[in-house]
Amino acid sequence: MSEFELRAITPGETYELRRALLRPHQRVHEMTWAGDDAPDTLHIGGFREDRLVGIGTAHRQPMPGLSEPQAWRIRGVAVDHGHRGYGLGEMLLRRLLEHAAASGGRLVWANATAASYGFFEHYGFARRGDPFELPEVGPHYVVYAGL
Repeated sequence: MSEFELRAITPGETYELRRALLRPHQRVHEMTWAGDDAPDTLHIGGFREDRLVGIGTAHRQPMPGLSEPQAWRIRGVAVDHGHRGYGLGEMLLRRLLEHAAASGGRLVWANATAASYGFFEHYGFARRGDPFELPEVGPHYVVYAGL
């Protein structure tokens, strides 16, 4: 398989993969999330042979229950099924963490699905609190890491 290339993308370019991989019960026009259009938000795309096969977003957002003003949320990290296991998820996450740190972030957090919790844990994220259920999406954990 060929190498991946990371490029900044627009919020709209994330919508198809967000829906297909993360929220199949919703319509594409429902894929706009709070913070998508903030000037310092980063949407990153992972491309293979000029085809978008992975996405991720980082934007400023306080972590629930904490008062850290320099918190960044990692959202929508997803890799198309046929392209998993080749390191693209790590590449996306590392680029999002670099962006948050370069923008003054001191803490990053995410709502990790039960299936993705191990991925975040592998990269130094810790779990905070009990699992919670997102309707039609399933169980999640709040995970966080210092920068």
